[in-house]
Amino acid sequence: MEFSCVGVGAGPSNLSLACQIHEEIGQGALFLDRQVDFRWHPGIAFDSSELQVSHFKDLVTLVNPRSAYTFVNYLYENGRLYHFLNAQFDAVLRAEFEQYLNWAFHRNPLVRGGERVREIRFDGEFRVRTDNAVLGARNVVVGIGKQAQIPPQFQGWTGRNLFHSSVLLDIHPEVRKKHACVVGGGQSGAEVLLHLVGLPKERRPQSITWVSQRENYLPLDNSPFTNELFMPCFSDRFAAMSESQRKLFLQRFVLASDGISESTLRAIYQALYRHAFLEPNRCDITLRPGCNVSRCINAGAGHRLTLQHGIEVEQVTADIVILATGYENAVPGFLEPIADRLEQIDNELAVREDFSVCWDGPRERRIFVQNANLGQRGLADPNLSLLAWRARRILDSLLRRAPCANPEHPGFISRTSIESWPDPVAEEMGSGI
Repeated sequence: MEFSCVGVGAGPSNLSLACQIHEEIGQGALFLDRQVDFRWHPGIAFDSSELQVSHFKDLVTLVNPRSAYTFVNYLYENGRLYHFLNAQFDAVLRAEFEQYLNWAFHRNPLVRGGERVREIRFDGEFRVRTDNAVLGARNVVVGIGKQAQIPPQFQGWTGRNLFHSSVLLDIHPEVRKKHACVVGGGQSGAEVLLHLVGLPKERRPQSITWVSQRENYLPLDNSPFTNELFMPCFSDRFAAMSESQRKLFLQRFVLASDGISESTLRAIYQALYRHAFLEPNRCDITLRPGCNVSRCINAGAGHRLTLQHGIEVEQVTADIVILATGYENAVPGFLEPIADRLEQIDNELAVREDFSVCWDGPRERRIFVQNANLGQRGLADPNLSLLAWRARRILDSLLRRAPCANPEHPGFISRTSIESWPDPVAEEMGSGI
């Protein structure tokens, strides 16, 4: 059977597209996911984790608030809308948002769980081979997310006592009375620390060291004008910048997407207070901001880490090392048969305005990618903020229609300072140096 579109992965990005296709067209597409039930980063799904964005930034609301797939309709259909309002949550719990996503996953007839894609080939049409079948498709949409990023100094040592935070709750390491080291000063590192200090006393580590390259444990910038960076109009403005301007922008505004929620910072400080002043047999917690782990070597059952802060060097020995070091792009293995035909920019597949990959195949046969273009589309690309808008732009392209008009008023900020700067690379080339 041939489909107009086959989606690989049914995480939030492709699930948004599947919901919009189902409501607008009803057929002609199929989205495949290896999971039978929707699980959203289960290895780090702590009970207390909260979304860092509004619940309106769900699968569909910001492009179609009348959709049956909204988070509010999920609450209504499950008899908890008034209770949700009465609870007055400051933010939506990730556990509840995962329930919502699982509800949409099973409600949508275009989504098929429990089927892994093995490879994609092209012979004039895309051939998507799964464990069960070979499907024909005129277009493919890849939305599988990113892979855990392991910095070079830790590669070769990963195992049960040195691992990425994304698998923490999958492997449940024994930390009782051990020395643990958490590397990474973003939201994930903060949540890992809270998880460890929140364990029952008899299960807690003996000590925890929290290491961050940043000079302090810094809050997420969730202020109104910064949030204009997460509007559709700014995504296109960002794409129009030069590559050097985009890189500078991502560095300058990193805390707009990679800071720690203030509620999490407050919870950590309160935990430190309790451990320092109120609890006997406390867990020793040491904060090491402004430090780079320059080296990691095996030390018997654990590891010895070299922390560098300027010219100062410190050695830390840990039985357990948890890397909250983020995620990175990688061309998935199932694209290997056509990988040499796909253009790349740095570590990203190069995309056009409609998020289709630049490749040497026919223009009417397209490979779209979602949540894989931070460097080309800006801070909002891996964020939930533009999830529905990006899926709508892909749907418009699939239907070969002009992008739907956005009734939203343009942002109040007409230009950022970086947009007005001269391109340093272009200036250098023009100087003849």
